[in-house]
Amino acid sequence: MNLNLYSEPFSKNGNLAGEGFKRLLGRPNLDLLQTLVRESLQNVIDATLPGFAPEARIRLRRLGIEERAALTGVVLATLPQGLASREALQNSTEKEELWVLEIADFGTVGLSGPTEADVPPAPDERANFVNFLKNVGAARDSHQGGGTYGYGKSSLYGMSTCSLVLVDSQTFELGRPVRRFMACHLGDAFDVDSSTPGPRRFTGRHWWGMSGEGDSIAPATDENAIALSKSLGIFPRAETDSGTSIVILDPELDFSSLEKLGPELVTCVLLNFWPRMAQTTNADRRLHVTIEIDGETIEMPSPEAFPPLDLFCRALADVRTGSANLHKIKSQRPAKDLGRLAFAPGISAPRHPLCAPGGSDVLVNSSHIAVMRPVELVVKYIRGSAYPDPTLEWAGVFVCSKDSEVEEAFAQAEPPTHDDWVPNNLPKGRQQTMVRVGMRDLRVHADNFVPVRSLERSADAGGPSLAATSGQMGKFLGPVSSRGAGKPTAPGRIAASVKKGVRVTALEMIGLSIAADGSRVANFHADLFNDGSKGPISVLIEPKLVVDGGGIDAVGVPDHLIPTVQCVALPSHGLMTADSTLAVGLSEGQITASIRLVEGAAITAGARILEGVQS
Repeated sequence: MNLNLYSEPFSKNGNLAGEGFKRLLGRPNLDLLQTLVRESLQNVIDATLPGFAPEARIRLRRLGIEERAALTGVVLATLPQGLASREALQNSTEKEELWVLEIADFGTVGLSGPTEADVPPAPDERANFVNFLKNVGAARDSHQGGGTYGYGKSSLYGMSTCSLVLVDSQTFELGRPVRRFMACHLGDAFDVDSSTPGPRRFTGRHWWGMSGEGDSIAPATDENAIALSKSLGIFPRAETDSGTSIVILDPELDFSSLEKLGPELVTCVLLNFWPRMAQTTNADRRLHVTIEIDGETIEMPSPEAFPPLDLFCRALADVRTGSANLHKIKSQRPAKDLGRLAFAPGISAPRHPLCAPGGSDVLVNSSHIAVMRPVELVVKYIRGSAYPDPTLEWAGVFVCSKDSEVEEAFAQAEPPTHDDWVPNNLPKGRQQTMVRVGMRDLRVHADNFVPVRSLERSADAGGPSLAATSGQMGKFLGPVSSRGAGKPTAPGRIAASVKKGVRVTALEMIGLSIAADGSRVANFHADLFNDGSKGPISVLIEPKLVVDGGGIDAVGVPDHLIPTVQCVALPSHGLMTADSTLAVGLSEGQITASIRLVEGAAITAGARILEGVQS
C-alpha cells in the first residue's frame, strides 16, 4: 500500500509558507544539533505519562536495501510538483549511502488527539498530533513544562538535508490504543501551471499518509502503520509501548568523523539535562537516554561521573533540600521570592573520555551558574569569576520559584529555543521586572563568588596590569615555599607512606590576580592532613611583612602596610571564609588562601592548626 501525497494549497486568507516555518527558530545561541537534542528531549519530558520515567533513544544508522525500497517505493512513491522539493528529495534518496537519525521516546503519551486541525480534542486529550505535524506556534499545554511555543520542531526539518521527517507514534484515541504513521516535508512555496484544475499556489508543506475527509490528509493507522514502521527498520513497539519515533532523513552531519559524534551527543545531553539524570532525582522523574551510532552503543555516564557536572549536582541537591547555605533571590517591586541559588566549589577533576572538546566553556573550567525553571531543564549557564588557581572550580544552580506568576514570567522570557531568559521579550510591567532583577542579581553573585578575579577576566585595557607584580615576584613575596612558584602538585595528593596525623604544610605561592577593587593579590595553597585525632580543628593563615628576609608581625605597623587575608577555602568540602581562620572540623585536603599584597613591600605567610573549631 503506497501512501498518498497531499500538498498544502494557499487558502484565500493566506498561509505560512514552508520556508517561513523553517525560519521560526531564528538565530539560536546553540548549533543545530544541540537545538535538536534540547527540543526533542524537552518534549519527551513534557509528554511523559504519570508513573513512568522518561526514556529516549537516539540512533544514527544507514538504511538497508529493503528499507530504502520501502522509503522510495511506498512512502515517497509520489513526489511533490514543486521543482525545488522534488530535486531535494531525489538528491537525498539517491545517495550511495542514506543515513537516518532517529529520536524515539517510550512511556510518553505519543501523538494523541484529533488528526485534523479543525477538530477540538476531547476534554481529557491533548492535540499532540496536529500541534506537532500540522499546526504552527501552539502554546504550551503542560503546566510548568519545558516548552512554551512548539517552534523547536522546525529544528527537526532543519537537520534533514531534504527537510523530511518520518513520524511513527503509538498512542491513544478516545481511550483505545492506536498506531499512527505519517511523513512530512517542508519545501518552498510554488505555483502550478494555470491550465491545471484546482489550486494554483502551494505553501511548500507536504504530507504523505491516507486521504482524509474532504481536502485533508490523515496518518496511516494500526496494521498499515505497523507494517510501514517495520519495513523502515524503526524501533518496534507493542501497544503498551506508547511514544513516538521521529526519523530524520539524510541528516546534516559530518559522516567522515563519526567517532566525534558520540562524545558530542553525550556532552550535549548531559550539559542540558543533567538535573533530570542526577542520582538525587526521583526515579519517576529521572531521564534515561541511550545513544547508538552505526550499530555501536555509546556509554551514557551519570552526571556525577562527568566533571564538573558533579559540582552542579551537589549544588542542585542543596536547592532541593533547602540547605542553610542557599541564597534567596528576590525582587522588591513587586515583592516576590524569585528563586533559590546554591554554590558548590571543588577540585577541577579530570574530564570524562566522552567529554567533547570545545563542547562548552563550562567543561574547560567551571565558574558558572546553571539557571532553570522548576521543570529542571537547564536554560543557560551564566559565567562568573573563576578561581585564580585553575585546579579549582565552582558551580552554581538557580531554580526559579514555583509561584505561578514567577514561573510564567521566566517561561515567557525564553526565546523559541528556550536557551536564554530575555527580559525584553516581555512587556514592561511586573513580569519583566522580575526577570530583569533576577538576571541582574544572578550576574552579581556569579561575579562575586570568588573574591578575586582571574587574570583572564582582569586583562582589559583599562584595568590594572599584573606585569609589574609578575616581574617583581621576589620583591613582593617572601620565601613561602622551598619548591618556589612552579607548577602546583596534583590537588589533594597525599603520599600513602606518610603518617598523616594533624598538620598543614608550608604555603606555596601558585599565582597572582587582581581583586575587584584593583589591588594585587597573591594566591597560595597548602596540604592539610587530618586524621581526626585532635577533634574538630581550624586553620589560621598568618600573613607577615618581610624585613631582611624575616617576617614581622603587624604590631606598630601602619594599617596601609598590613597584608590582609582575602579568602581561605577548603574547596573539596565546600568550605570558605573571608576571614583568616577557616573552621574545617574533621576534614582534610588542599587549603587555598588569597592575600592582598602591600605596595612596595614584600610579604610572607604561614599556616597553622588551631585545635577546636573557631567561631
